[in-house]
Amino acid sequence: MMNSIVFENQEYIVYNKPAGMLVQSDKSFDVDLVSLLMTYLAQKGEKSHIFVINRLDRPVSGLVLLAKNKEAASRLSGELTAGRIDKRYAAVVCGELAEKKGTFTDYLLKDGRSNLSKTVPEKVKDAKKAVLEYQVEKTIQVDKNAAGVLSLVHIHLVTGRHHQIRVQFASRGHALYGDTKYNSDAKASGVRVPIALCSCGLSFLDKKFTIEPKGGAFEYFCDNSGTL
Repeated sequence: MMNSIVFENQEYIVYNKPAGMLVQSDKSFDVDLVSLLMTYLAQKGEKSHIFVINRLDRPVSGLVLLAKNKEAASRLSGELTAGRIDKRYAAVVCGELAEKKGTFTDYLLKDGRSNLSKTVPEKVKDAKKAVLEYQVEKTIQVDKNAAGVLSLVHIHLVTGRHHQIRVQFASRGHALYGDTKYNSDAKASGVRVPIALCSCGLSFLDKKFTIEPKGGAFEYFCDNSGTL
């Protein structure tokens, strides 16, 4: 799994997390990224801790930024709060969007009991503003049914809310492919496939890291060389 370390120095690690891996431990006791990296650092003889800077949901793949000490964590968290960490995602959504490029602005409310979020009016108590910018790269028909239309979308995440990308696209009738929480068709089908959402770009402190989304519905959009 250490082959998935994209970059490492004395302050932080950028890791390419596979879909299905927890970032931090939960009640399931499944393998999580923080524990994995703590073991890795201990084996190297480094007295370090791991602090998560940008969190990814378990089914989401891609780049995670983790600090190796409190000082780096404070600095990077400050960069994130100030909006100076640029976060880019790729997603495959259902249907064809009316506008090929645009901005979604909503207010989201999280339900801690169900671990779901929803769009609500601005004045609802505890609602948080959520903003993303998107651009449709390609739309294809994968089968003869109307439901077989998929779009590859690149996303600039301006804010970082709970399930933000998943909720904002689903609320507009373009749920993410494979998302059983917010895509009713995916949930009803009973067929479980990876959610088509990947954290594919992080830029901060004059560093830029990018990866190519792999597997699942992203394969529909690959050329003969296997790249998007």
